[in-house]
Amino acid sequence: MKKMSFWMSLFMAIGSIIGAGIFARTPLVIRLVGNGLVWGFFLAAIFVVIKTIPEVVLSSALPANGASYMHLTRLLHPSFGAVFAFNQLVLGTMNVAIMSLVFAEYFKILVPSIPVQLVAVSVAILFTIISTFGVKVSGWVQNVCVVILLSALGIYIFGGLPHVQISVMDVLAPAIQVTRLWAAMGLLHGSLIGANVLMFAADEIDKPERTIPIVFLISTLICSVLFALVGFVALGGIPLEQWADRAVNLATVASQFLSPTMLTFFIVAGPLLAVATSLNAMILMFSRSHFAAARDGLFPIGISKVNRFGAPAVSIWFNSIIGIGAIIAGFNLDDVVLMVSVPGLLISPIVYLGVFWLPKKFPNSYKHSFLKIPHRVNQAIVIVAAALCYLLGASVISRMQPKNWIAMIGFYVIALIYTIIRWQYLKRSQNIDIFQTMRIPYAPWTEREKALSETV
Repeated sequence: MKKMSFWMSLFMAIGSIIGAGIFARTPLVIRLVGNGLVWGFFLAAIFVVIKTIPEVVLSSALPANGASYMHLTRLLHPSFGAVFAFNQLVLGTMNVAIMSLVFAEYFKILVPSIPVQLVAVSVAILFTIISTFGVKVSGWVQNVCVVILLSALGIYIFGGLPHVQISVMDVLAPAIQVTRLWAAMGLLHGSLIGANVLMFAADEIDKPERTIPIVFLISTLICSVLFALVGFVALGGIPLEQWADRAVNLATVASQFLSPTMLTFFIVAGPLLAVATSLNAMILMFSRSHFAAARDGLFPIGISKVNRFGAPAVSIWFNSIIGIGAIIAGFNLDDVVLMVSVPGLLISPIVYLGVFWLPKKFPNSYKHSFLKIPHRVNQAIVIVAAALCYLLGASVISRMQPKNWIAMIGFYVIALIYTIIRWQYLKRSQNIDIFQTMRIPYAPWTEREKALSETV
């Protein structure tokens, strides 16, 4: 199987992080906290690192395609993994739909006459086809797109810095309320999430136990600094009071110092490629999650079929076709995502608990993992990360309306009925207990654990 190198993994992570969020959320946060935007990005980076370290620890010690699904089923209990798998089924398919529609909205600026749905479906199909040729092809496409994307952001930053009308001290010592800064961090942390895509494709990465933690830290650091610089130029490029106009965005600022040609390049290579690189990474991530669940029998086994390029092609198309269907049907995608948000927030801290079981079930893999963090420190990080998840979850719960609660309950009732029927069918027809299958330790983990025990 061809695998992604360290540099390819780094570009995949950076491309995943730099999504449409930096373009959409920066104006929102400026209106909320003004000069506190830069601090908001740095605090968001700290939040993301703390929140993700437990998962990085798990993937460094026990790398596997499917990541959290595998850790939940093998370290804790299959039922947690089943809930996670159904969450990923919704999030993965809807992310394809959302990213494709956002791409189409930006593309429509260039070609106003073209139908949004046509562009959205076309770009979803394009990146789905690319993904079926394996991680090497997806990785090379990502490399090219990220280089162009970084060039666009570099033009914006270095073209704008000489024209800023504020000082560094204005943004390092802003007069804002702590509660507003917390709200800003809550908005911005989503812009810095993305490096976790690699954890879900760990089997297709060269030296994942080392590559995943290093790439996670480097990509998060690079993007947080990059975003802070973008924010600094946005704050200083035009007077702060102009940001009260909701029509003002990063392109408005760029128009103050870029030539028409460079401005067009920034608009095309910035938002469009930011969305495209995120879409490419999302297809990689979620298709591997569905693949792992299908391999265990929770989803139809055919979804776990791998093609001659080493890619789970059926899982990739399965994920994208549902997303494309949502685009064509015109579903309210925000409502669909909210449907699984609360269970997802409850599951995340449970994933972290796997850290407590690591030294008991795979002591040598944990001891020899790349991240040499003392176990008690890891336990403390898990507690803090879980608390941060629940604090963030409070804002999601506040947005839930009765229709969202009804949809959520209905979805999980259907998922439960499906799981029971699936379990009974496989038990009777093939004498396979999917819950017992979910408990079987992943072969590469046991082989590595045995090899390490023999060297001790």
